[in-house]
Amino acid sequence: MLMTAPRRAILAAMLQLGHAHDAVTLLQAAREHHAATSIGTVYRWLRELKQLGLIEVQLQPHGRTRWRLHDATPEQVTGSIHMMMLQVQHFLRELEKLGFVEALPAQLDALAAPVPTSLTAIAIAVGPLHEIAECLGYRLA
Repeated sequence: MLMTAPRRAILAAMLQLGHAHDAVTLLQAAREHHAATSIGTVYRWLRELKQLGLIEVQLQPHGRTRWRLHDATPEQVTGSIHMMMLQVQHFLRELEKLGFVEALPAQLDALAAPVPTSLTAIAIAVGPLHEIAECLGYRLA
């Protein structure tokens, strides 16, 4: 999933607005974050988020379809982030095999330990990829 500036703007608009809105309202709010956002991008991004199960669709009789982000419990968020960190760790190991990254020697013991799901790990998981790599004992080459 590629996170472009228009997609980031649409997501920011959805977070800012909070409850369900139609695509035109989302477009107007997204343009406050990125002026070049188009209605086509809004619909394509909403369809992709729907396929991933990240948003829900509210069909309105005789009206525009409304879209909103799914609510998640803290347990779901922690579980999702834990799963994401395991996937990133696997990805970095594959990159290491190809010679694109190298494990930091001081962190090799930490690789065998389970991935933490603390608030610190959550904060790192939503940060840039290089922060995740360092947390898991890798340095991007």
